Amino acid sequence: MELNQPIIVDTDYLSDYLVGTLPAKRATFQLLKEEMYIVTTTITVSELYYGRYRRKWQERRSMALETLISTLTVLPFAHEHTKQYGKLRAHLVDNGLDIGFVDTAIASIALVEDLPILTANVEHFNRIKGLILRNYR
Repeated sequence: MELNQPIIVDTDYLSDYLVGTLPAKRATFQLLKEEMYIVTTTITVSELYYGRYRRKWQERRSMALETLISTLTVLPFAHEHTKQYGKLRAHLVDNGLDIGFVDTAIASIALVEDLPILTANVEHFNRIKGLILRNYR
């Protein structure tokens, strides 16, 4: 089977995947059935490392994180994404809908790349027009 449709996964999903929650397992199986493959962003990877160091993960879990990251395509937060971020964040703030740097940056990458996001945090991402979301929980 050739996987040819990317989907961006956020921190919620990857955190749940690492600990093996049932919703993350089901979502992974469903993505494979649909011939989609998982990509993530440098923003999400940064958040995962923050969680690792903030919560002082044990070596086994830290190694699982390193292994997982090494298997993923990680989309950068490049110039075109930063321009989209500035425009999007200004719109959200001006309308009292701010969702913070992290989710706005992830959404900006998804919008520029025209990719859906797999998340459990639909409340934040639903504030953004044109974003394609899949809730895995």
